[in-house]
Amino acid sequence: MKKVLVIGKYTLKENISNKVFNGILYFGILAMFFTTMLDEVALYEGGRVIRDSGLFLTELLVMLITVYISSTYVIKAVTEKSIYLVLTKAVTKSKYIMGINLGIIYSVFVNVFLMGGILGFILYTKGEFDWWYIRALFFIGLKLSIVSSLGVFFSVISDSFVTSTIFTLFTYILGHGVLEIKAISEKLTGSIFQWILDFLYLILPKFNLLNYRDYLIDPNMNYFMILGYVGVYIICVVVATILVFERKRL
Repeated sequence: MKKVLVIGKYTLKENISNKVFNGILYFGILAMFFTTMLDEVALYEGGRVIRDSGLFLTELLVMLITVYISSTYVIKAVTEKSIYLVLTKAVTKSKYIMGINLGIIYSVFVNVFLMGGILGFILYTKGEFDWWYIRALFFIGLKLSIVSSLGVFFSVISDSFVTSTIFTLFTYILGHGVLEIKAISEKLTGSIFQWILDFLYLILPKFNLLNYRDYLIDPNMNYFMILGYVGVYIICVVVATILVFERKRL
């Protein structure tokens, strides 16, 4: 477990030093300040407009960072041969994958709460800050943690930066439409398309459970169910990633 934590810590430091990571992060911080201009545009509930717009930007920009890092990390490590330095130090492939996932999840929450902290300060100065906002950031972090595990999975099964990135983005988009997929499936009874859609519904992440907009107004949430779902889903993806990576020739 110690080696997993060390790899996770190293992955976090490596991500922080990444130029693309920093570029998107700086743009996101700047965008948080630009949201204050919406207060002048909105006739009513300017604070709410700033909050909702800021949360949307936070998720969008951190998602882009997460997709880029997770879907290219293993491919980049193999291409640059840095992976061999790690695996030759008595680190198993399974611990390597677990460490990478842990490090990227660290990065997700650092980014979310950095951008969210700036937006939270802006909301506080306008008297619009509340603790539901912190919960919304937490749910964004959980959602993007799932995305990060999927990105690592696709970076293992693919040897192409483009392919793994597209698959990760596509899964992120489809994960927001699982209810629609289920509804379409129910109208295609008995066809092969129903089986395909049912399979997609089964394996895709249920991001509707992590829609922070709902939890800003709905006090009836089951934290144990949500955390349990996220934990089980990530573990399943990580296990699948390890199984594929163990068979992969480097």
